Amino acid sequence: MASYSDFIDRLLLNPDLLRKLTPTEPLGWELPAKIRDTSDETLSGGKEIADAKMFTLVRGALFCAADALDAAHRIFQDEPGDLGSYWHGVMHRREGDFDNARYWFRRAGHLPIFAKMHEAAAQVSANMARQPTWDAYLLTGMCEQAKFGDREAVPECVSLQRVEFDELLAYCWRKGVVQPAP
Repeated sequence: MASYSDFIDRLLLNPDLLRKLTPTEPLGWELPAKIRDTSDETLSGGKEIADAKMFTLVRGALFCAADALDAAHRIFQDEPGDLGSYWHGVMHRREGDFDNARYWFRRAGHLPIFAKMHEAAAQVSANMARQPTWDAYLLTGMCEQAKFGDREAVPECVSLQRVEFDELLAYCWRKGVVQPAP
């Protein structure tokens, strides 16, 4: 697991994050409030923010992971770029709005993170391993089937959802905060 700020590292230790494919309420009301009320300085761990839009997506990602989809939606809908559109699709997939998710994935197009995401996903999913690259439509279709009765697909979908989140968050973090020189 990548290391972020103390706040994010502690939040990501919550074993309930991203366990549901289509959550109907946040993981409690305290966690989204903490994410909302935490200053940028605390969220960044005191690191300089390199790209404010990217850093805002980090906060949106945390809301999404905590199943606070309304709060995530407010952030993602205000970022019209490719990455914001992709996160918007993730959020709609988690809402169970699969057609809208596909719309946002189309709008996002192919992201630079897809090769790395596919490499990680191929380790947990034979279905994804058979694809030439990361396939958000495949995951969306699998989640849709799971929602409508294919319970056997749920563990694979949950694993892929976590891979997708981890890789996207790490990418946004690297772009959003000033990284130390190698």
